Amino acid sequence: MSAVESLRTNKGGARRLATRHDQAVLLCIGACLAAVLLASILLAGCPPGVAVVSLEFDDTLANQLSARSILAEHRMHATFFVNSGRLGRPGYLTVAELRALASDGHEIGGHTVDHAPLPGLPAGELRRQVCDDRRALLALGLDVSDFAYPRGDYDSVSAEQVRSCGYDSARRAGGLGIPPCILCARAETIPPRDPMATRTPGSLHLVHRLSTIQALVRRGQQDGGWIQLTFHHICDACDDYSISIEDLSALLGWLAEEREAGRVVVLTVRQVIRGEAPAPAGWLWREGGPVDASTDASTHP
Repeated sequence: MSAVESLRTNKGGARRLATRHDQAVLLCIGACLAAVLLASILLAGCPPGVAVVSLEFDDTLANQLSARSILAEHRMHATFFVNSGRLGRPGYLTVAELRALASDGHEIGGHTVDHAPLPGLPAGELRRQVCDDRRALLALGLDVSDFAYPRGDYDSVSAEQVRSCGYDSARRAGGLGIPPCILCARAETIPPRDPMATRTPGSLHLVHRLSTIQALVRRGQQDGGWIQLTFHHICDACDDYSISIEDLSALLGWLAEEREAGRVVVLTVRQVIRGEAPAPAGWLWREGGPVDASTDASTHP
C-alpha cells in the first residue's frame, strides 16, 4: 500500500488522505502561527479583546498541590511563589512536591524566607529574606526569576533590594480595580510600567465568587492587558483566602474556552516579563521549531 491512500468520492474523483507526515506538517504550521501570535502579544502588548492571564499561588501551601491535576487537565501553567523556609513543614509543600510542580512546567518564584513583610526591616534582615530565599531555591535546581511581596507590601528600599538580588519582577497587591469599580485601571500593561511593582486586583478571597473573577478577566479584555489572579488555599472554605477545588476547576474550564475563542492567553509571570512565547499546548521546543510531544522520540524511553 502506498504512503498516501485514496478514497473514491460519489463523483468518481479521488480524495487524498493525509499521511502522518502531512498531518505533522499542518500541526507544525498551526503551532508556529500560534507562537507568532503569542510573540506579537508579548512584544507589542495585548490587542483590545484579549487578556493575558497569569494563575499564581502564594505561600507554599500544601493544599495547592490539588491544583496540579486541574492545571494539567486544561493544559495551563501557573506560577507558585514560595517561602523557602517553609518547605517540608507541616501544612506546606515539600521539596519533592515543589520539584514535581517545576517538572510539569510551572514557574517557581520567590516570596521571602518565611513570609516577612519587607518595609521597615533592618538592611541585613531585608537582604536575608529576599536574597537567601532566592539562593535556597536556586540551590534546589529551580529557575527563580520573579518575586511576590508578602502581603503585597513594599517600598522603594525593598523594591531595590529585590532588584539587586537578581529578580526580574516583583508583584504588589492592588493597583487594579475589582468590579464594580468603574474608574479603576482594568489591567497591567505589557510590559508592565514598573516591573518591580506589577499591579494586580489583589489576593482573591472566599467572597470573590467565580462570576467576580470572570468579570476581572473580561475587564482586562476590554483594552487588552495582563491580569494576575492570586490564590492561596485550595479548599472548601477552610480560610478567608481560599477557593474550592470545584470553583478552581470551573474557572480554568472557562479560561480554556476563552483561550480557544482567542480572547485569553494563559502565561506564567516569567513568560510575560521575559517576553517568551511558549510552544502551544502538547508541544515542545526543539532546535528548528515546535515538535509534537506525543511523537517526539526524546520524550519516550
